[in-house]
Amino acid sequence: MLDIANIQRTLDTRRVGRRIEHLESTTSTNDAAWAQIDLGGADGLVVFAEHQSAGRGRFGRKWESPKGASLLCSVAIVDTSDEISGGELSLLSAVAVRDAIARCSEVVPTIKWPNDLLVLRRKLGGILVESRANGGGGRVYVVGIGINCLQQRGHISPDLIDRATSLELESKQKIDRNELAAAVLAELDGWLADPGGWTYEKLHRDWLLRAEPLGWRVRLQHAGKIHSGSVVDIDPNAALVVQLDEGGIRAFNVADTTVVPDDPSATE
Repeated sequence: MLDIANIQRTLDTRRVGRRIEHLESTTSTNDAAWAQIDLGGADGLVVFAEHQSAGRGRFGRKWESPKGASLLCSVAIVDTSDEISGGELSLLSAVAVRDAIARCSEVVPTIKWPNDLLVLRRKLGGILVESRANGGGGRVYVVGIGINCLQQRGHISPDLIDRATSLELESKQKIDRNELAAAVLAELDGWLADPGGWTYEKLHRDWLLRAEPLGWRVRLQHAGKIHSGSVVDIDPNAALVVQLDEGGIRAFNVADTTVVPDDPSATE
């Protein structure tokens, strides 16, 4: 079990972690965060869980984890003055979580657009940002974070064994989930305590430095069609800018685009 008192003692944050909830089990930490938000006073709320019965990723994909093996948390951000966009929040969350992992272990993941953290192209973690309109103006965001920490090979289903990994499998040093939890909150707070203290240019640069190199090949599904090409940039809305094999440059928005496996037999 996470030691929340220990995590709170090590925190020196201004916004993220104002209130921390710790659940043994829940459907998903995002669901639990939304339920707390409905009660008010949610900005900076963090919800940790040891287990999720219905954890989810983008487009309703299921996120599975043995009890106590992952770092599962959600962070609530109430934005009443349009200080930050959902796209920026998605990008900075990936940067923050990647840096927290690198800080607590010798494992240095790369970011795969839009929300995956990879080690040697195997998935280590993911981020899901959800949002709703705020009754007082602006928007409320919940940033869901899942990081595989203590899983052994036997915990990973056979169909995912070549595509998933954990810090335990990749690291030579002991993995401390409490240390990682505090680092994740501290890194997020570094961006979110003062959203006006950084520029989009800094976020853009930091994300690119930590992501797969520009030029990587992608296959994307958008509006029922598959597109292939090479990545040339990202834009502030977390859209991927792609030089298409069919010709032209196009931006694909994170909200309605998904990366699909490379399959030469698929119909373009």
